[in-house]
Amino acid sequence: MSSTSTQKNEHWSKWMASAQDGDNKAYHKLLTEITPVIRKFLFNRIFDKNSVEDILQEILIAIHRSRHTYNIEQPFDRWMFGVARYKMIDAIRKQTRIQSREKTEENFETFLESPTNTVSEAWSFDLEKALKHLPAKQRKILILTKIEGHSMSDVAKKMDMSESAVKVSAHRAFKKLKEWLIEYGYE
Repeated sequence: MSSTSTQKNEHWSKWMASAQDGDNKAYHKLLTEITPVIRKFLFNRIFDKNSVEDILQEILIAIHRSRHTYNIEQPFDRWMFGVARYKMIDAIRKQTRIQSREKTEENFETFLESPTNTVSEAWSFDLEKALKHLPAKQRKILILTKIEGHSMSDVAKKMDMSESAVKVSAHRAFKKLKEWLIEYGYE
C-alpha cells in the first residue's frame, strides 16, 4: 500500500471514528472523499454504467446504516470495500432476477397468446420444469405422493426407505421446488 493510500486510510478511519461519536463534519468529509473512490470501484466492475449511480447510493446508504459496525482498529478501506462488494453483488443479483422474471413473463405471454393455452397449463408447464431440477429420488417421491396420491408408508415400501426418510426427502423437495418457483416469479 502506498504512503498516500495509507494516509487516506488513516484519515478515513479517524473521520469514521469521529462520526461514530456524532461528529457530523467529520462524517461529511468522509463521505465526500470516499464517494469518488467507490464510484471508480464500481466503474471498473459494472458494465451497465447507468446502474453505477444507483448502486453507489445503495452503498452509501449501507455504509451509513452499518457505520456502527466499523472497528476503528481495522483499516477503513477494507471495511468500506467489503460493504461496497456486498451491495454491488446484491444489486447485480437483483437485476439478474428482474431480467429473468421479464423473460419468464415474455414466455408466459407468448404461451397465453394461443387460445388453446390456459393459465393452468402454464402452471403445469412451469411445475414440470421445476420438477426436472430435483434429484431423481426426490422427484419420484413427490410424484408418487402428490400426483399419484400414494401414502408416505406406501412410498416408503415402494422405494425401500423408512417412512421418516421419505418425509424428510419430500420436505427437502418441496423446499427446492418453492425456491425454484419463487426465482421464476411465483410467490
